[in-house]
Amino acid sequence: MRLATLMLSLALALPVQAQTVISEASGNWAGSSNQGFYFLARLSQNEDKLRLAIWGGALDGVPSATGEPEFDNAAFELSAFATRQELEVLETPDGSILQVVVEFADEDAEGRSVTQLQFLDNQYTVVGYYHRSKFYNPGGEPFTSECEVDLWNMTSTEDGVTRQLEPVGFDALNASDWTWGAAFDRGFCRRTE
Repeated sequence: MRLATLMLSLALALPVQAQTVISEASGNWAGSSNQGFYFLARLSQNEDKLRLAIWGGALDGVPSATGEPEFDNAAFELSAFATRQELEVLETPDGSILQVVVEFADEDAEGRSVTQLQFLDNQYTVVGYYHRSKFYNPGGEPFTSECEVDLWNMTSTEDGVTRQLEPVGFDALNASDWTWGAAFDRGFCRRTE
């Protein structure tokens, strides 16, 4: 009976332990003034995807990663073919921005993506996105496709050409349902044929 209980306990704990922490970052959403909420963010491997979890809400220092996170997106970014996966905190005059940086390479292309988040009005909000791919183009010249999205100003600059995006509601920028293809699926960036 004890062996069965032990095996059940290990089996229940295994999925949590199977996700390897790849990167961790912490800061204060108000930036260097430290007048806002402190947070701890973790990026972990979830099969061929990256899970982003954030513990927050603390006013007296960086929270620990115990208990349930405030934010948990199990498929935030694609990790297949990733060569670098890292969290960075960017200090700006308007507060801290959490950046999820992924660099990748496969048989077709190599590139980089950066998704930027801020905690605004009790929502983890995507405020910017950048993607660059350099396609190898066998039999021809390599070519690069680049897209930078500013969701504060609702603009997208693709390969040097800026266009105004259709305004979206605040809820549409909630990071809870953001995935690696969201910028393309939502029309912020155009897919390269």
